Amino acid sequence: MFVPSSGRGWLVGVVTVGCLLLSDFLTSLHFHDANYYSQHGWPKLAAFWVAAGIVQWLLPRKEDEVLPGTQRMPAKKSRLGGRDSLFLVPVKYWGVILFALGIGFYYVRG
Repeated sequence: MFVPSSGRGWLVGVVTVGCLLLSDFLTSLHFHDANYYSQHGWPKLAAFWVAAGIVQWLLPRKEDEVLPGTQRMPAKKSRLGGRDSLFLVPVKYWGVILFALGIGFYYVRG
């Protein structure tokens, strides 16, 4: 049985679909045209880029080097990590993929 995601990789899909739906809603609300989203590429570009930013924000960050003799609070756990994947692609690559998809969808206009 094929499982499209492992770990919390499903968050990438939820974030992306949410950004695309929000972009569609906001453009139709702002421009008073239900077809504006499908006729223009920039709302999809913006939605994919926002989704890429959110996915990158969810990834773990490199921690600052702890100096000997200092006491620091333990680092917070990240939401997405090494074993999380979507469609067999690790989550760490999805930010770049979403960025590229945004550029692709900018030129595809319905």
